Amino acid sequence: MLGSSLDGPAWGAIPVTLGLGYYLLILRKTSTPLKALRLNSRHSVWIFLLFCGIGLFDSWFHKPMQLSKEELDSYIAAEGEVTAIDSYANGDRLIIKVNRLADRTGGIRECRNLSILLNTDGFSSSVGDIIVFPANLKQVTDNPNFRPSGYADRLKKRGLLYRCHSTCENITLKGCNNTVVSKSTGFRDNIIRKIEKSGMNRDAAEFLSAILLGDRTLLSSDIKESFSNAGVAHIIALSGMHVAIIMGIFLFILFPLRLLGFHLICYWIALAFVWIYAFISGMAPSTVRACVMTTFVVMALSLQRKNSAGNALLASAFVIILFDPMSIYNIGMQLSFLCVACILAFAGPLNTVSHHNHPKLYAVTSAVLVSLVTTLGTWVLVSFYFKKIPLLFLPVNLIILPLLPLFMSIALVYVTLLMAGHNSYILAWVLNNGYDFFAWATNTLSAYGEATISFQVQLPVVIMWIIGVLVIGYAIKKSHKGIAIITGCLIMAGSIALIPVLSPKAYDGLIFQRNISEISLALYDSDNERVECLPRNAVSRIFHKGAEIMSIDCNANLDSIARLNRYIDKKSRNRYLILGSGAKGIHLKDIPGYENFDKIIIHSSMRKKIEADLLNEALEIGLDKIHSLREDGPLEVEFSQR
Repeated sequence: MLGSSLDGPAWGAIPVTLGLGYYLLILRKTSTPLKALRLNSRHSVWIFLLFCGIGLFDSWFHKPMQLSKEELDSYIAAEGEVTAIDSYANGDRLIIKVNRLADRTGGIRECRNLSILLNTDGFSSSVGDIIVFPANLKQVTDNPNFRPSGYADRLKKRGLLYRCHSTCENITLKGCNNTVVSKSTGFRDNIIRKIEKSGMNRDAAEFLSAILLGDRTLLSSDIKESFSNAGVAHIIALSGMHVAIIMGIFLFILFPLRLLGFHLICYWIALAFVWIYAFISGMAPSTVRACVMTTFVVMALSLQRKNSAGNALLASAFVIILFDPMSIYNIGMQLSFLCVACILAFAGPLNTVSHHNHPKLYAVTSAVLVSLVTTLGTWVLVSFYFKKIPLLFLPVNLIILPLLPLFMSIALVYVTLLMAGHNSYILAWVLNNGYDFFAWATNTLSAYGEATISFQVQLPVVIMWIIGVLVIGYAIKKSHKGIAIITGCLIMAGSIALIPVLSPKAYDGLIFQRNISEISLALYDSDNERVECLPRNAVSRIFHKGAEIMSIDCNANLDSIARLNRYIDKKSRNRYLILGSGAKGIHLKDIPGYENFDKIIIHSSMRKKIEADLLNEALEIGLDKIHSLREDGPLEVEFSQR
């Protein structure tokens, strides 16, 4: 994170040099075994500095390429590889890793770490395709016609700084780069097509594609909202939980090998199948993360080293971030790693039931504890990113999670038979009814208005809460843990106390949008947003939160406007006048009561010559309350603070 804001490899060399110097200093002081034993704990310092240096250098090496305004205007064509595809009703959105840019003079520039969003009207392509397209590059920004939503910041954290648009006729398919990821995506898409053509219901097939192959593009918004409100959105997002279930399924199948004493071989075979599963599911980042962590655990078992799940978690994090530093901002990665950390820290120590004496009771309490600690540990992230807190997570998880391994086992058998050319209608019937039960459970419980709380915490609250959780989790396994637990509780209590202080203030207001075809306004009632379009070729007036907005978009009778002004709402705190393109021959000084408007807005559909005349007239009569949507951009007005 620090390296992304620093420029140049020298910043990485500084901590590496300091770390190596500190290591040499320790070596000089360890002349005897007794001194070496005393200085053993000091080795963590140079190791920390070494990892810091690697992180700083790696972040600089993977830093997204930035282009100046002049460079954006000079390039006319680009060549790149399709790395991801999202399909929507109005077209496709491709993520392109640009390899070359061509300017107007014919010059070619090789690119490194330049990924862009390419919006098309439906270009048929696959991951790995090499395409050539017009490079009308624009910087990614939030839509100025609405309040900032953080869209540009989210894309920036994915390494996407620029976007462009092109019709499919202007895109040329040059070739295909057969990488592991492209082959994996093609294999997954082939399986999804077979599932869609199978005997399953449409909703069940889409659900199966989501939980087994990680493709959520076909899921309806109602299904996503239902699972999210019920607190089980993690079921439809391929993650470490699904990989753990797959690993458990294969270990169960290989159980005879364990009876024969081939424990390590059993683990390695299951691990190989897990990586095959990661390949056929499209090498999703969340799946790869879980596979890397599982690999470290199996390696520790094979080398007869201490099996530390915490070390495996951190090692997998290091490997993933080493290859893709921007993944540290990935919401799925943050949630999955924090969930696993909470399970490792709390689920085992807090379960006081004996596994040997009461195995069934132990399994029930473990399921309850896992659901509780993961939700309590990660609710701040859910609230920060998704602006909601699910309240019914525990009963829904206790209903669905025990059945999910069985559902996925049947789904694996069904998909395997499909790939072999056999469609089992019995298994399809079972899967259809299984999905219907999951949908019924989530819909029934999420139908209540109290199922979720719509609320967003701020970043300092998130950081303090997670630090408090980690401090308590670290202290639980230590002998002297009283002070550490109290410290962690105080930090968490402090984060809760900050919520009312840092809660964002909700404003009423509106935005006069820059829109050629419509006279549109974005109206805000606290956090609620709606768009209002005023009629064209007419004189109209609306009121919003005590403000009066009048629109003139025709050659209106000025006497009628004067009569309208007689009926001004006395409660109006603000008055605004919009002049549309239909008001061609109007003059500002002829508008009755023009001086009483807080702002006169010239709509962006107004012809440039007429707009220039109006601006000159405003200058002559000393009117400074005029705003051009074409020249000055959208105008936001805030009315009140709650």
